[in-house]
Amino acid sequence: MNGSMKSWCAGSLGALLCVMLSGCGASANTANIVEGGSKGAKRSDAFQAAADNGKTTVVVGATGVVLTSSDRGNSWARRQLDPLSSFVGVSACADGSFAALDFFHRIWVADAAGDNWQARTIEEPTNPLAITCDAGNRLWVVGSGSTIASSSDQGASWNTTVVGDDAMLASVQFLNEQEGFITGEFGAVYRTGDGGSTWEALPKIGEDFYPYAAVFADRDRGWVSGLAGVVMQTTDGGNSWSKRINEAGAPIYGLALDNGTPLGVGVNGLVFRASGDQWKLAGARKSTYLRAALPFGDGRILVAGGVGGVEVMTLDDDPKVAATN
Repeated sequence: MNGSMKSWCAGSLGALLCVMLSGCGASANTANIVEGGSKGAKRSDAFQAAADNGKTTVVVGATGVVLTSSDRGNSWARRQLDPLSSFVGVSACADGSFAALDFFHRIWVADAAGDNWQARTIEEPTNPLAITCDAGNRLWVVGSGSTIASSSDQGASWNTTVVGDDAMLASVQFLNEQEGFITGEFGAVYRTGDGGSTWEALPKIGEDFYPYAAVFADRDRGWVSGLAGVVMQTTDGGNSWSKRINEAGAPIYGLALDNGTPLGVGVNGLVFRASGDQWKLAGARKSTYLRAALPFGDGRILVAGGVGGVEVMTLDDDPKVAATN
């Protein structure tokens, strides 16, 4: 772990993400994965994010590992782009291409088949934490220093904007080419309605709120997960937030939408699903953590996390699992 990673890990938000990047832990369920060699995951792989363009699925993790599948997770091919890389995010663009975010100041772009990866440098934010690609194929990266970076040429050049105080921005999502949301530490929420030309600071979720993940279904409804298993919801576009019941009381590290229904994954391989005002357990996998959830829209969910854990699963209505903080 180098000096910049150590510094980043010292913060409340960075501490959790640093643990996930390290990939420590015990065994994980690696169904549909052939261990070792150039194909399939290895137990040392620590996966962080997943994306799908309708034909190809990509999962990325620490040490520059990329998994690709052309059959929705029935089989996988593994490659290691650079063992000194540490991927923290990946996004599928409207044109089918992929962009992966390397914590060490690089964006890796690939074609629609998840091949021909090329690295481009990104100077700011100093610690990049999240990436997305909007409906116009522009890349957006957020991270430390309240910095927002955007690129309209697949990372060849960048424009940067600094919003608010010096804080970690942890998530960025565009609903369409014009509307988007960013969340960050100290409960920060920013919204754009003009394609990112300007970002409006909304009322804070709470001064002590550190978001692990966020997802918005539309311009009004969104959810964020944070410390101690706290889940908050907005129904008015981020102007106000209400706490939701998390029946397991366990941290949720990743959020996604399955046909409009919020899903979460987190500590000890737990999988969650929103039901009314509550977040209920919907499954569990043998893993120290799950970081990525990727619904395929057909009832199946790809989950990915520590120790080579990648699996396509269906959710249980009444799972018999035990939660541990």
